[in-house]
Amino acid sequence: MGGPPGPGAAPDTGGTAPATAAARGPFAPAPAPTGLPWGVALMAAGLALGMHGARDTGGALPLPGGVPGSPAPVLAGWALLALGLVVTGPGLTHLCGRLLQAYRPGAARLLAGRTLMAEARRLGRPLGVLCAVLAAGLTASSLYAATDARPFGPLSGLGATVVLACSVAAVLVAAVETRQLRAGTTSALLRIGAPAGLLRSAALLRAGALLAAFAPLTWLAATLTALPLRG
Repeated sequence: MGGPPGPGAAPDTGGTAPATAAARGPFAPAPAPTGLPWGVALMAAGLALGMHGARDTGGALPLPGGVPGSPAPVLAGWALLALGLVVTGPGLTHLCGRLLQAYRPGAARLLAGRTLMAEARRLGRPLGVLCAVLAAGLTASSLYAATDARPFGPLSGLGATVVLACSVAAVLVAAVETRQLRAGTTSALLRIGAPAGLLRSAALLRAGALLAAFAPLTWLAATLTALPLRG
């Protein structure tokens, strides 16, 4: 039978999670979100359902503006695609952070990449929502551009503006929260002599990496969604 632990012995935590977190250390990269494959699968399912709905022209209620297809599967496909974009956001943000550090990173790239990896979940979901809103707007605009219908009346335009403003506000709030959480690290870097230009370069690298990843994804989602509905 063992006696009580000595004064220098580590306390028994009863599990491996705290030990694992301590073993990673404070400067270890954050673990990757696990939603990237699921998000891609949801987007693929949404595109497939949208293509099936575009071929189904026997629906009693056609889509407005003369767009071919049955509305129920098409709208369900759009919903799955939007959900896939939201689920993909954190994983894609984390991947951007890894790519920034891929080959001989300097101080700015290393700082930007580690920050994106640490804040992938906080930033990724609002960015995914914004991508879904922009993709839906681009899809609707491209579908109705060649028709004589006027789907964007005053109420439709007001609703679209409110949704877009809310999604942009969510991204801005997440960015402000991330900046506030990094305030201690930023102060420590400045105290040890890090130049302010390094922090600005890291911020620009983060913004550029996110734009380079999410802008093509938004365009691709809008293009693939509208492609089977062009008739």
